[in-house]
Amino acid sequence: MLEENHYICTDCTHHFRINCEKYIKLLIDNMEYEEIAKNVSSIDPLNFEGKKKYVDQIQQAQEKTGNKDAIKTILGKINSIEIVIAIMDFSFIGGSMGSVVGEKISRAIDKAIDRELPLIIITASGGARMQEGAYSLMQMAKICSKLANFSEKGGFYI
Repeated sequence: MLEENHYICTDCTHHFRINCEKYIKLLIDNMEYEEIAKNVSSIDPLNFEGKKKYVDQIQQAQEKTGNKDAIKTILGKINSIEIVIAIMDFSFIGGSMGSVVGEKISRAIDKAIDRELPLIIITASGGARMQEGAYSLMQMAKICSKLANFSEKGGFYI
């Protein structure tokens, strides 16, 4: 019942959190799409060690979600309209933005510019991925710059 109602409670209208695969199933025509930057994955540039090693956190999140990082970027169609979409997944280290998330969003924006397509970004983030330090913090500036360029070129994004 919940899936049939797009993960919205019929009594209170609460919207339940869903992962990127469920968004794709919900939005993308016939589940037909091409993944952008599929093989980009995280490294541990700072050799970060807290309660857990960062490389172990990444590996556990990859095993848990089946994804390489906290975002999936794809080229697909919604109602027969070709689009580029980036979908974050909170279940991957709280949807935190590290260098891979920033890079994949950047590549998605580039694809939308090159193909003159609309861009949709579905966010579900717990913030910057502190295990990557300044690398993580630079991603928002990189994305903002790319989005400004996209907008200046007449691109449409949500």
